[in-house]
Amino acid sequence: MTIEVGFLGYGRMAQAISEGLDRSGAVPYERQAASDIASETLLDLAEKRGFSAQPDNRSLLAQSPVVIIAVKPHQVLAALNQDKQALDRQLFISIAAGVTLADLKQWLPPQAKVIRVIPNLPALVGRGVSLICAPEETAEEHLAQARSIFQSVGVTVDLDERRFDEGTAVSGSGPAYFFLIMEALIRGAVRLGLTWETARELVLRVAQGAAETALAHPELSLADLRDQVTSPGGTTAEALWVLEDGAITALLQRALLAATAKAKKLT
Repeated sequence: MTIEVGFLGYGRMAQAISEGLDRSGAVPYERQAASDIASETLLDLAEKRGFSAQPDNRSLLAQSPVVIIAVKPHQVLAALNQDKQALDRQLFISIAAGVTLADLKQWLPPQAKVIRVIPNLPALVGRGVSLICAPEETAEEHLAQARSIFQSVGVTVDLDERRFDEGTAVSGSGPAYFFLIMEALIRGAVRLGLTWETARELVLRVAQGAAETALAHPELSLADLRDQVTSPGGTTAEALWVLEDGAITALLQRALLAATAKAKKLT
């Protein structure tokens, strides 16, 4: 069977993308390959999933027309340090944080095609948001290939690389903010007397429902939707006053600024 997509590194995010490609039918496991320094784990997953486990990076790169660079950022240069002539016809899609398009073009032959993507954790359940950027000269067919791969695990958003740090602060780090907020609400509900199980179910379902409602009604601002829940002098108004008194809006914005500043240090 011909290999269509190869994973240079097969950690959690690569595994999620791999699973999504198979689940969607875009690229079944039998047309995937992977290499990873954690060879025993790789072999176990290859046996379970049916993809081709390659003995080393050189072998993986030699067989894969599309290569997803999924090793840790500090490992990218070494992983790509192969026979340059064997790399010049391939499409390389990097998900390594902090590795820029300029880095990739420097480390790869001039003919190699490069695209940069920042996926996020919900890709594990097919609800990911992936930021995509590419050099201006990139052919639309190659961008379409990248979009198709990452749409198998969620949605894609084209973003200028100059805004990747800000985008990463929102989408890449964003799930952690919501996990923290949900955890705080669960703990508060338990303090009120609800069981952990009931509190968790309520908070997660409410969060899911709120997001889906906002997505289903783009004609309404989030403030409009909030007003629909808030009765004058009611419980929601009282709770919102406490949140605003604690400067939650400013705090969240400061968090985004801090995440962006950190991202810029990585690039």
